[in-house]
Amino acid sequence: MSPGTKFHPVLPDALPPTSSVERVILMSGKLHYDLVRERAARGLDGRAAIVRIEELAPFPFAHLADVLRPYTGMSKDVEWVWVQEEPRNQGAWSHVKDRLDTVLQDLGVQGGVRYVGRQESAVPAPGIGKVYEVQQRAVVDDAFARL
Repeated sequence: MSPGTKFHPVLPDALPPTSSVERVILMSGKLHYDLVRERAARGLDGRAAIVRIEELAPFPFAHLADVLRPYTGMSKDVEWVWVQEEPRNQGAWSHVKDRLDTVLQDLGVQGGVRYVGRQESAVPAPGIGKVYEVQQRAVVDDAFARL
């Protein structure tokens, strides 16, 4: 890290929370850049928030609650999704699901987090570039579907 910088376990969306947010996308890693680009391309800057969880262990319960709290006071129901590019049985989903639900319950949110990502697989990636691109496009599309 550069001098004068510090690690942040949770990175809030660069856009401030507004009452027009319909979906909060929770994720970790470089997929963030694809999601931010796609959100802008679809004109969804005010309707989808993207929050990065950069520290998975120990899980940053308090930091995450602080970042998510503004979205819980919206006048409409907000949908909460975890997006990952890895298959469902790999990546962070199995680690974060119950932890995310706990944070949301503590904030008074009914329901839980919905998974968006590749289906379960014995391999981490298909190994064929074109297949990977199609699957990656499907993950990004699903993250913003019905908005």
